[in-house]
Amino acid sequence: MKEKKPFVIDILVGIGLVCVSFFVKADYYSTMIFSMGVGITAASIVQIIRITYWQNPKRYAEYEAKKKEAHINSVDERKQYLRMKAGHVTYQIMTFSLLILSLILALVRVEVWIIAMIFLLFVLQWLVGVIVFHMLEKRM
Repeated sequence: MKEKKPFVIDILVGIGLVCVSFFVKADYYSTMIFSMGVGITAASIVQIIRITYWQNPKRYAEYEAKKKEAHINSVDERKQYLRMKAGHVTYQIMTFSLLILSLILALVRVEVWIIAMIFLLFVLQWLVGVIVFHMLEKRM
């Protein structure tokens, strides 16, 4: 039950959001709150079903083997390096994608605030990358 408790809380929050959505007068916000509630509730129910499935005594040995393999993968130095490298490559791809997207939007004369928002996302991503790098550098 300890593993399921957070998901039960999420289900209650989701049901609460669905109930709140009926009292919101604006259709746009009502639909948004309703959708968030349904999404949280459905995702939590799926997770509870997954946990229940794997904790069944018939599958418990296989579940323990999967947990042990996941633990080994989480502490394996090669896997850690691969995850860091994947994050680095993703960071580079997103940086160039944001720059290219802002250039394309400028060429097709999209409103200035949209271009500025995308460019500010690029700047924010760059700043976060630099800050995280310096924090990790001090820690290691």
